[in-house]
Amino acid sequence: MEELMVRDAIPEDIEGITRVAEQGWTTAYRDVLADATIEAALAEWYDPALTRERIEDDDVTYLVAAQADTVVGYASGAAHDSTVVGLGSIYVTPDRWGDGIGTALLTEFERRWSTRGYDVVQLYVLADNDVGQSFYRSQGYEAVEEREADLFGEIVTDRRYRKKLG
Repeated sequence: MEELMVRDAIPEDIEGITRVAEQGWTTAYRDVLADATIEAALAEWYDPALTRERIEDDDVTYLVAAQADTVVGYASGAAHDSTVVGLGSIYVTPDRWGDGIGTALLTEFERRWSTRGYDVVQLYVLADNDVGQSFYRSQGYEAVEEREADLFGEIVTDRRYRKKLG
């Protein structure tokens, strides 16, 4: 099996990122969110032009995990302020969950922001996403806040997780 490579995303990765997003969202949220909510999130947040813009934005870290030139995961995020960076998304092809791909992506994301002087990574995860919460806790993240949010017309509860870097 080819070695896993975590690297900066490039525009040619957009199709793979979209594929992983669709598979990840469908698997993670099919029993939690309405189909219309999933479809709206994918259509808006993974619009190819928007994804390209984020990949090309120097203020955004957009990573992919690739194996044999196939995108099997991705992570993206940007600074909130001078000390806190937000992890906006991290997904792995569901048939590869548990293979260490998410850990590799998150480790590289944290490393890059730590070397730039950031102290904290924070993110939001749906309260009903047991797989996601378990993953973040296993990586040293702590739930610090819970809130209700409007996700494309569906009211959800999400949790803010934080981790101090270094």
